[in-house]
Amino acid sequence: MDDSNYIAINLRNKEEARFARFMQVTTEALRKDAKNNITYYSNQNGEKLEGVVLDKMRSFASEFDICPEDIRHALKQHFPDILFGNRFGVEVKSTKEHSWISTGSSIVESLREEQVKKVYLLFGRLSAPDIDFRCKPYEDCLYDIAVTHSPRYLINMDLKNSSQTIFGKMQVNYDTFRESSDQIELVRKYYREKFRASGKKGEMPWWIGSDANVSAEIMPTLQEIGNIRMWDIIDRPTQEFLKACAYILFPEIFGNETTKFQNLALWLCSRYSIISSSLRDKFSAGGRGDIYVNDVLRWKNMPKIICNMLIQLETIRNVFENHSYPYEEIRYCSNYFRPNVDLYKSWKQTVNYYIKSHNIKIEDVLKLRYLRYTSDNNFFTEERKESKMDF
Repeated sequence: MDDSNYIAINLRNKEEARFARFMQVTTEALRKDAKNNITYYSNQNGEKLEGVVLDKMRSFASEFDICPEDIRHALKQHFPDILFGNRFGVEVKSTKEHSWISTGSSIVESLREEQVKKVYLLFGRLSAPDIDFRCKPYEDCLYDIAVTHSPRYLINMDLKNSSQTIFGKMQVNYDTFRESSDQIELVRKYYREKFRASGKKGEMPWWIGSDANVSAEIMPTLQEIGNIRMWDIIDRPTQEFLKACAYILFPEIFGNETTKFQNLALWLCSRYSIISSSLRDKFSAGGRGDIYVNDVLRWKNMPKIICNMLIQLETIRNVFENHSYPYEEIRYCSNYFRPNVDLYKSWKQTVNYYIKSHNIKIEDVLKLRYLRYTSDNNFFTEERKESKMDF
């Protein structure tokens, strides 16, 4: 072993132990001071509390052989708030509530001071008369992520062990996570799995960022993330693409439940920032249609949503056969997903269940060659040359 590396490692541990003791002394002093100055501390918040903490830290600097000037504010909006020498930092948070829970900083840490290797979180509970302070290593206080317009950590100073932190739940080390170039994808994967396991209805996680599986070559307009858009301003090819996704991911839209479009609406909004004031009409407007085979009426008075799906049946089948987008979404969105099963077969069985009252099965239509609109919005098909085909 290289002796210089060994000494550096020991020195680093000693420095961190000294920093931990320093923060313990500072926290105890703040706690004691707050009991004697309740009004003063209850009026602190944000940047004001940062200044109070900074002054308190400097007051103990000489006891730890630290130059007070080496304890300083970081640049505005940088992370963490206070720098301690060249390797350590303190992030200051507070709440006026009688709890140890609050919203923290961005998970991205794009303005992190690069030289800082270890951060402690000093948390002030400024609810009079029970004002108190706690301080822990930063990663030991973060229990979840609030995924809004900008993903931010959620703080809970009552966490007892690392398994309760967001990093324990995601099974990733904090430093590994913060240094990853793929943070957003890691978070997306975690929340998708969590959503899938919960089985909750009427809610869906916010899908942060774009998806690498939907390339600009496949559907350019879906890359235009940033603004919420109405369905009606989306171009026709994109609408048809999203309809095909809907048939694959949310076959419940063929059912009779009044809430059958709910999950689809959530998915469009959270995934692509698309909303519609009349989503049902986009799939079933026009009411009914007739389907002919070689000019002979085969299925009469069919719901338009079934007719529209049948038009895209070849596209849908290709998605399953080639595992193309949105195949990977099925596990997160669809009730018919089961591990290690034929998802195409499960999808057909699920759709058949919903449309069985209309005396039509997906397999019946797959034996035909094409479906097309006529001028009066009826549907025609041409028989396949191969009379017997298995799908």
